[in-house]
Amino acid sequence: MAKFVNTYNFVPFGYVTEKQRTSREHVYRGENSLISGWLTVKLDTKTPLIIPDGAHPKYYDCKEQRYISRPSEELKRFLHKEYSFLQIPSLKNPSVSEPIIPGSELRGMIRSIYETVTDSCIPFLLDDKRISQRVPTFGSLRKRGLLAYEPITEGSDERHWVLYSAYADKEKAVYVREDKINPIRDENGNILPKNGTYVKNRGWLQYNIPVRKDDYHIAYLTKNSVVFSWDYCDEHGNRDQKRNEEPYEALKTALFKDRKEDGKVDKNEAKNANKIPRNNLYDALERAKKGGDNLVPVYYFTVQRGEETLVYLSNSSIGRIAQRRKWKDIMGDHAPCRNTDKLCPACLLFGTVEDKGLKGRVRFTDAAMTTAPEFETHTLQILGQPRTSAFEFYLRKPEENATYWNFDFYGIKVADEKQNGKNQKPNNKDNSHTEYYDLGESTPRGRKMYWHHPLAPEAEKNRMNSTMEAVNGSFEFKVYFDEVTEEQLQNLIWVITLGENTSDSARQHKLGHAKPLGYGSVKMVVTEKVIRQLEASDDGLNINLKKTSVSEIVECPFTETDDIICNLLKMCDASAIPDNVPVTYPYKDGSDKIFDWFSNNRKNPDSLKTLPEPLDKDITLTDCLVRNKSGGNQNWKGNNYQGNKNRGNQTNRNRESIYDGKTFQEAKKAEDPAKFDKAKPMMALKPGTEYEGEVKQLKSGMKIADIYCSTINKTINLKAGSVIFCDEKTKKLDNVFSKGDKVRVRYCGIDENGKQSWLCIKNRTKNLPEE
Repeated sequence: MAKFVNTYNFVPFGYVTEKQRTSREHVYRGENSLISGWLTVKLDTKTPLIIPDGAHPKYYDCKEQRYISRPSEELKRFLHKEYSFLQIPSLKNPSVSEPIIPGSELRGMIRSIYETVTDSCIPFLLDDKRISQRVPTFGSLRKRGLLAYEPITEGSDERHWVLYSAYADKEKAVYVREDKINPIRDENGNILPKNGTYVKNRGWLQYNIPVRKDDYHIAYLTKNSVVFSWDYCDEHGNRDQKRNEEPYEALKTALFKDRKEDGKVDKNEAKNANKIPRNNLYDALERAKKGGDNLVPVYYFTVQRGEETLVYLSNSSIGRIAQRRKWKDIMGDHAPCRNTDKLCPACLLFGTVEDKGLKGRVRFTDAAMTTAPEFETHTLQILGQPRTSAFEFYLRKPEENATYWNFDFYGIKVADEKQNGKNQKPNNKDNSHTEYYDLGESTPRGRKMYWHHPLAPEAEKNRMNSTMEAVNGSFEFKVYFDEVTEEQLQNLIWVITLGENTSDSARQHKLGHAKPLGYGSVKMVVTEKVIRQLEASDDGLNINLKKTSVSEIVECPFTETDDIICNLLKMCDASAIPDNVPVTYPYKDGSDKIFDWFSNNRKNPDSLKTLPEPLDKDITLTDCLVRNKSGGNQNWKGNNYQGNKNRGNQTNRNRESIYDGKTFQEAKKAEDPAKFDKAKPMMALKPGTEYEGEVKQLKSGMKIADIYCSTINKTINLKAGSVIFCDEKTKKLDNVFSKGDKVRVRYCGIDENGKQSWLCIKNRTKNLPEE
């Protein structure tokens, strides 16, 4: 199976944040040995650096293949954006612009690592909205209920929310995809009422757009017994209005995760196929809230948290569920510092805007280039936002046998009970369901970081991605520190250098845009440390500048065996990922959507894949095994013939795709011998195999070479970003090889775009010796 490393991983949190929070007076007041001065830092780019000038994009119409000078705000949504590298007028020659790295970018990068190694707070949390998450298919909710907003006592004007269990009368129905207004019909083709509507002599209609359209049923619900009523009171005996509105707020969140306060729906949510039944159910919920005599059909389950019963509601058996914990609760001790009398190490040094505010004691200048810039232009793959709903990656598994979990609860697969010695479901279906249990505490994995790796393949221009200018070269900036302790200064120097103060160190930072795609690997070296000292004399105060250098090895002020430091150094190690293992987001074959991989992963709880830890011996992931209708397993393997059979097969026939040592033709022939009897056999290339070759052509300055391999009678093409160059200074093949040179190349397998990937071997001379 194809292996890959996910683009990001997490450095775990520590357990000392709250213990080490202290006041600024305790750290700084009365301290006689506070230090002031500056550090001069050299920054070398190891992969192209992108700092986009976001204020001046260019807009390109991909269909018309032309630039649009002043597009309207509406038109901008459909245009491709191009960004140049951020530049400012040169101090020496204002008519000339030069690339610059803003000090704010450098400060943010260094503060992030400083927070990690000192186990400080997370200074900024995501918004305070309720977190919602969709349950996987195997974790579907089994209980149907009716939510009511009814008088507390008969004749009372005061109302409360009550959840009733319900009887469900199921009926076969048909989904008509083409009907955008009334997509659900009964067996006779008659249009059904809206979701959440009462049907006389039947009950409250409940439906959603079906997952399996060939076997679809709707249900009419009738009220049974009370499951739970929201009647919370505060310590004074008054009704707790906020807690008593929980079911209303939670169901709204489950219906529309991006619904705004004015009731409008985010444009991306509006595209969802289930928008019709969800809109209808939302209208029913609002009618109930306004005192209407109606009930709201829901799915639900309950869990116990100590003596408290928690109720979770959704509009669908596999719908979204709003969680009770918010980010402040989830982060616990690592929530932002709120009191300047109790600050973590990072807030003490870098400052905070909370409470009365505290000015930082370090200042970063902009970084200016010290070498001639080497500009490159790259069209990037689509970059998305963090998805904390990816529980397999963002959260630690709470129990060994857990099949689903979030920040509130987790699920465990439980076998269905038998009736009269027989299974309740047909034998070709999974005879189990998921039971949910309260999670005692939230389990975030830690602080997110990106691996160092070669550049990802470029994409074609479209309205969803962008083209950006990148720079290679060296920069220099200063870090000014004002009255800090010796310990803080040593910590800061180690964070900048990561313990190795040499340009060729593999311990590197990530900076700028498109870090998941391999951009922004940089190495920083402290070239000068200057301590500013004030001395009294007969003439007054004199300022003495004591200049010293920093050694190549910076002694670690932390415990190097500490779990945090070990994980951090692994993530910062540019040599941590083997050359022949791709680093990419998870994709399913035949699709460029990350969602498809996660969707496949959650279809079978017995083979649910989770993100490995950075220090694990094997940090790779593989594609997912999905249970098919016959009960067997189907292999979804990236870039092989078995993926989406309606997409990409014609292209696969024209290249040597590898599947378990077979070519595409060989694998397809095994599937259908009669059709492929005349298929020409092709040589199966094994990743890691080395071949002799001869340079046939060099395209000067473009870092491209054509090499003919006699062993396989094939010419291969080596491109920038997929080659380990021999000349690390110029990064160009034409400074290393000449036409006719004999070389050795290594086959690395099929990349995420379905193309063969080849590498030159490190430390090879121009001409290989005769063997």
